[in-house]
Amino acid sequence: MSHVLRFRTELQRKHPDLPVFIRISGELVAPWQLTEWRTVEGTLNGHDFGRRAIKDWGKDSPDWFVEFVKPFLVATGLKPGDTVDVELRLADMTMPPELAAKMASDAAFARAYEALIPNHKRNVIELYLSAKTPAGRTAKLNKIDHEIKAMLARRKNPA
Repeated sequence: MSHVLRFRTELQRKHPDLPVFIRISGELVAPWQLTEWRTVEGTLNGHDFGRRAIKDWGKDSPDWFVEFVKPFLVATGLKPGDTVDVELRLADMTMPPELAAKMASDAAFARAYEALIPNHKRNVIELYLSAKTPAGRTAKLNKIDHEIKAMLARRKNPA
């Protein structure tokens, strides 16, 4: 599953108000055996783009795509229409130790996390990992705790 994809493609944008993206052939992604969105890491023209979601193109296509945010594009000087060399790999989605400890010590948190759909679980890990400092990770964990418990409560008691 740790297969690295290397290919050349064009940065695309469907409309000026929409994100820039690359479309990835389903044949290239096939070794990963994806069935849902996943987190990838990689580079465009050697520029590390961090952690991004690889998303399915839609039910009528085997292709996938990855979007890129404006600050990354500005910093790298890349724009729609540019041909780019891409390197992609699946990101490590091991649950961070602090999240695992929270699950072990807080049954309500564990129930709320387990009730999430796979993409929401991925988002929880990504949100937590986005914090750069210990204080930031603590704040993110408190926010996640509150949000997923509230989400589970709403499901059990819809208004």
